[in-house]
Amino acid sequence: MKLQPPASTPYQQLKHSKFGKIVRENKVLTGVAATAGSVVLAGASVQSEAFAQVARYGLAPAAGLGLATVSALVAHDAVVNDLPERPFKGTAKLAAGVAGSLGGLEIVGHSLDLPVLDQAFSTPARKLAENGQGLLGLAVAGGGVAAGRFALQRFQAAAQGEARARNLSLGVASGVTSAAATLGGVELIGRNFQIPVLEQALTGTVEALSSGGVGSVTAGTLLVGGAAQLASEAVHNFRKGGNDFVTLAEGMGAVTAGLGGVQLAGHGLGLEATEGLLTEHGQLVLATALTGTGASALRTSVQDIQKSGVRPLNCLGLTAAAGLIPGGLAIAADAVGLQTASRLLGDATVTGLGLGMGVTSYALGRSAFDSARQGDLMNAAGKGLASATLGAGGLFTVGAGAHIPGLETAGRKVLQSTLEPFWDHVVAPSAQFLFNNPLAGGACLALGVGGYLAARYHRSQQDR
Repeated sequence: MKLQPPASTPYQQLKHSKFGKIVRENKVLTGVAATAGSVVLAGASVQSEAFAQVARYGLAPAAGLGLATVSALVAHDAVVNDLPERPFKGTAKLAAGVAGSLGGLEIVGHSLDLPVLDQAFSTPARKLAENGQGLLGLAVAGGGVAAGRFALQRFQAAAQGEARARNLSLGVASGVTSAAATLGGVELIGRNFQIPVLEQALTGTVEALSSGGVGSVTAGTLLVGGAAQLASEAVHNFRKGGNDFVTLAEGMGAVTAGLGGVQLAGHGLGLEATEGLLTEHGQLVLATALTGTGASALRTSVQDIQKSGVRPLNCLGLTAAAGLIPGGLAIAADAVGLQTASRLLGDATVTGLGLGMGVTSYALGRSAFDSARQGDLMNAAGKGLASATLGAGGLFTVGAGAHIPGLETAGRKVLQSTLEPFWDHVVAPSAQFLFNNPLAGGACLALGVGGYLAARYHRSQQDR
């Protein structure tokens, strides 16, 4: 599928401005300069009460407002340019934009003692951590909506005379599945927020339907049939390269409806083994979400590698997939009582994360070599350090997951030979100097950044 060129949003205009180009081409320098500048300002604030007041009521709010504004532009660009054709990237970009906007507003709130803004990021982040079950409920309900849309399409096709019997049966099964998945999602939300009626949305319905044996078996059979069809649609959507999140929602809806259908039919048949299969095994739905997200990350990363080659970002996607897929399977195995398999999959999760870190380390190392060959020593040094750190972390993590003490030791040794000396002999003394001597440190920082950019500009002119 050929992607359309991005629309001209404010973020795209900023990205391609002279300032944006400098930042994009000098990411490491930008990070170092921002961090060092913060240390200089902190040192000046400690040594001068007047400057501290200026920093608190002037510089800090301005910086926070700037961060919030740029982050909002990023979120807007994600909605306009990324979500329609690159849902995986668009969602990550949107989340980063929203988080940055809230974080910037919280900086403003803390600086100016504004009651609501001083918790703009902290409160949503805390609520997000506390309400994971509610978020899972939204995803499951999303699967129900996807199933409902498919059911409507089948009914419309039947109305037009296209394979009428088949489409009618698919529409009925998918409609029942949609109802079950939607009710399951609503129940998860209700349990999360302890809403009396909603927390029994699905289980109460199942119990009501279970009062009659024939009705339970019929309803359960319809649910299982609809779940199978929804799962088939999820696989088809995945293979054809459709929207990853529609695929995930369809998969979660299929699992929810399938478990509910088996429980309902089993109750009607008097099978004790199926009792509570859905209502007492929410872990299976969580496992589906994690595994599906990992599969989406894997496919997106592989496609990007095929298109653009091995790069740090797509390697991070592989790393996420290597952790999420076996991690979700481990939760599923634990939910059905396969403790040994769960432990093995748990170890595979840790090992997969370590291997992914190693691949990302390779990508960063190759990028560092390319930067050095082009004379961009600052970016080369930053990427090289990050590569060494990730490589060491990967060795340690693989050793922990595979239970190989030698790899853990090797990873620790690499860190002791790279990151620790760099921190002890470069980062810490530099930060101490900037903090203790903010005027001299600020002047050195400005001269260093300006000289580096001037040298790069002169070299680029010579290359032309």
